[in-house]
Amino acid sequence: MLSFLDMVNHYLGYINVSVKLKNRIYTVLGLLGDFYLFYIAVRYLQNGHPFWGLLILGVAIVLLYFAFLNIVYYFTKKKAPFDISPKIEKLLGTKPKEAETEQPRRHSLGRNIPANGYFDQKKILPGKLRATPVQQQNIQNLATQLQQNRLLQLDYSGLGDREIMEQVQKDGKPVYATGPGILIPYFEMQNEDGRLVVYAGLNQADKQAVGTVSTVGLQNVNDVRDQFKLYLANATLVGGPFKVVGRTTLIEQDNDFAVAVQLAYKHQDEGAPAATSQPMGTTRRQRYDQQATSTATSATDDEPMTRRSRYHH
Repeated sequence: MLSFLDMVNHYLGYINVSVKLKNRIYTVLGLLGDFYLFYIAVRYLQNGHPFWGLLILGVAIVLLYFAFLNIVYYFTKKKAPFDISPKIEKLLGTKPKEAETEQPRRHSLGRNIPANGYFDQKKILPGKLRATPVQQQNIQNLATQLQQNRLLQLDYSGLGDREIMEQVQKDGKPVYATGPGILIPYFEMQNEDGRLVVYAGLNQADKQAVGTVSTVGLQNVNDVRDQFKLYLANATLVGGPFKVVGRTTLIEQDNDFAVAVQLAYKHQDEGAPAATSQPMGTTRRQRYDQQATSTATSATDDEPMTRRSRYHH
């Protein structure tokens, strides 16, 4: 019996499922193992071994209590009565769940620098893409490829329904399966007939056009190109399925994926975009060198472009 449970647990690691579903499966497997301990305890008692029978029976009862806590937590939206988990957590000195999950997330974001370089965050603005039906389909195909290569997991950042419900009620915004989004492995921006076309893909060989830059910050891209040079700082896959609160429960709705971009800028008469002390990547640096030179521009009295902190779905 225990060998069977161990085998199931081993092969379950190869399946790409959400954290909550996996915990539910583990809870069921734990119950099966606990029932097996009850069976062993009864057999010991029947065969005249009260010490081992009572010892195993006591362990099985304790494990049954924790299995009950898991059932209430992962299968319902209620709080289990007589829950001693906080006391055990305090006794063992473990970190709260928020601290355990938030700290690695900040750490990973800090190291997730695009391969085309690190730009000064003070000179980066969010941009918007305008995609044709063909380009929109390219984005959906890219999302499928990322999932097939296990670079994208639609697991709502590991949040359970209870946590998603609390977040939706607090922020009043839907929670997306992609979480904050995923940085696309390869992206570049090209000047085609006066349009800034963004390409993205798993690599340079598989890149496809995913849209044309329409706005930078709050301004139309054509209104700022005479004064500023633009560089593609990063491209992120966002959108996809999301959950909202229905009458009583969460409702999951399908939605198309999208590409969110951020662009670095500099004045026409400046040098390269300023960066902090962190090194610039040299493996794939995108430069926009095909600016119109026939029109003389002056950047001495330019107003700074409006910045937004991040892209909102």
